[in-house]
Amino acid sequence: IDVNITTDGSTNYSIIVDGELHTELVVDTGQGQMSEGYDNCTADGIELNSMGSVRLFPQDANTITCSLTGMIPEFDHQIRVYSQLGMISDFTASTDVGDERPEAGDTSPIMFAIGAITLSLVALLGYARYRDGQLGRTKSRLAHFYIAPAMLALAILTFYPVIYGIWLSFTDADQTRLGEQAFIGLSNFWEVITASGFIRVTIFTIIWTVVNVTAHIGIGLFLALVLQRANIKGKTAYRTILLLPWAIPSYISVLVWRGMFQPDGLINDLIGTDINFLSDPTGAQIIVILVNIWLGVPFMMMSISGALQALPRDMYEAAEVDGVTGWNAFRHLTLPNLKSALVPLSLLGFIWTFNMFNVIYLMTDGGPNLYFGEPGQTDILITYVYDVAFRDGAYGVAAAWSVIIFLMLTAFSWTYMKQTNATEAAV
Repeated sequence: IDVNITTDGSTNYSIIVDGELHTELVVDTGQGQMSEGYDNCTADGIELNSMGSVRLFPQDANTITCSLTGMIPEFDHQIRVYSQLGMISDFTASTDVGDERPEAGDTSPIMFAIGAITLSLVALLGYARYRDGQLGRTKSRLAHFYIAPAMLALAILTFYPVIYGIWLSFTDADQTRLGEQAFIGLSNFWEVITASGFIRVTIFTIIWTVVNVTAHIGIGLFLALVLQRANIKGKTAYRTILLLPWAIPSYISVLVWRGMFQPDGLINDLIGTDINFLSDPTGAQIIVILVNIWLGVPFMMMSISGALQALPRDMYEAAEVDGVTGWNAFRHLTLPNLKSALVPLSLLGFIWTFNMFNVIYLMTDGGPNLYFGEPGQTDILITYVYDVAFRDGAYGVAAAWSVIIFLMLTAFSWTYMKQTNATEAAV
């Protein structure tokens, strides 16, 4: 079905099919590139550039024509076209031509890689058995047999996707030519580090992570210490109540919080206003951080409680005889002895929070979005990678983002473990 649009000076147009957004067109300011899309759109006969799924048209275009795909043959589709001035076209159309199903991609490289992984593991296990025989370890044959399935599953489900993702980061893979991608070197990485909003989304990711982990550890430690006191009654009930945010599925909790912050939600009812808290950039950032703190504290509280209960009581009794109590006991006895628990907990918390997808995705979907083609105001690196991959269809660029995230976390983890002597703390 062809849709013809006579421009009216607007900078964006939307084609709505049966009540759903089908094609979005935005004025081209030079940020687009040629890319085969599902819809063939032209402006005055010239193929349009695109940015992800958005078609970009020149400012001086007079007529835009889009051939819509995905239409059901012999079915009347309601098509409406909107500009910034409102609806400019409304008609019903049908087609008797069905979409062509693309040919199946070549899966031989994938099968070859899986076969190579399997053969490598068989060879590795064979060599291990040979070495054990040389060393006189005659009872290890069953052990190798038992671990072989787990190692094979780990290699296929973990190692192969990671290696394939790294390979994609060096190609021009996108939604139109996945499987036919070409090697382009470091171009994707250059596009990532020079992208508009890269510094901003990285800074907010760091702020998001540091504030959340600090609050999780701090509040969790405080609650664990309070519940550790001997004169507290109803410890089990308090622990159960405090565990509820962690016990309830996070997507349910986040959707409840999102509803509470809507203009007609509970928060506005309590204060007598109709503020859209999630439309303000700073307010939305504060809210998603607070919600994630609320979700993460119970796990840290329970983990630290277990570590506190493992501390020897006689150590505190001896310190009390020497007059070391209160803050001094906490500073010189509790904290040093909790290091073996706090260091790995904080490291895991940092990695989990850095890659925390569901809270931001369900709460704000990365918004509010103030700049076209850039991350939203509450986007962190992992949520923006999702947009690049599954909304823009730029798989190669998304893979480059993922590799950069992996390198960031690896560098932080190594530095953190060196600075905190994590391996010594765990002994």
